[in-house]
Amino acid sequence: MSPKRVQQTFGALRHYAVLAVVAWFVLFPYFWMVSSSLKPAEELMLSPPNWLPSHLDFSAYQQVWDLLPLLKYMGNSLFVAAMTTILALVLASCAGYSLSRYKTRLRKFSIALFVFTQLIPSVLPFISYYFLMHSLGLTNTYAGLILTYAIWAIPFSIMMMQNYFTAAVPGELEESGMIDGLSRIGVFLRIVLPISVPGLVATGIFAFILSWNEFMWASVMLTNNDLKPVSIGIFDFVGQYSSAGVTNMMATSVISTAPAIILFGILQRYLISGLTAGAVKG
Repeated sequence: MSPKRVQQTFGALRHYAVLAVVAWFVLFPYFWMVSSSLKPAEELMLSPPNWLPSHLDFSAYQQVWDLLPLLKYMGNSLFVAAMTTILALVLASCAGYSLSRYKTRLRKFSIALFVFTQLIPSVLPFISYYFLMHSLGLTNTYAGLILTYAIWAIPFSIMMMQNYFTAAVPGELEESGMIDGLSRIGVFLRIVLPISVPGLVATGIFAFILSWNEFMWASVMLTNNDLKPVSIGIFDFVGQYSSAGVTNMMATSVISTAPAIILFGILQRYLISGLTAGAVKG
């Protein structure tokens, strides 16, 4: 084996070793959560611990389903996250396309402003924003929660779409469409958006997961149990049934994270291509 071949082999081994370590740190908490949710109660505190349950015990899932209206909570989370994603995609795609194609004097300032919004802690405008929503009658409403999530999701979504349009959508296609008689809006709707599906999916997943996982704003803006998302439902469950046990809390965590993981698994190929295309240049 030539020295160059040996160097390439060791380089690949180092690469996969690093990936394996990172994957372990990322996946182990979820593995332990699933394993603990399926263990009998007497196996939870063993030392040394059992990495796998001696037998699968689904009683925790049954108890959680009986005690907690998880289906309603997950339906609320799904509706709010879906509406937030749609709103963020509509505004971010339009704004991102404008920033990628129109080289105005305000372009750099606008991009810098969007970056600056990511540096603001979400708790900083908490009190003033809450009173604003209260004065507008948007507390305890889906609309208020969707608007709140969209405000935090849109700036970063705009930057993602702007980078994607700049890097992955060639201007020659748009010029050809305009020669054929399409307006700028027609080019955007008929040419740019159909070939930007990977970027839209990547941006949509970001907005969806941000909304699905959010806890702080929902805990303050919602007191109506019929409107609470799954993150608040789990928090209430832990508070009301503190003696329910570790297995029940692990089971609720598994159920609440499953939709986001399934969504990511289905759309991961679009996510990877969207992120890599948008990372070529900004």
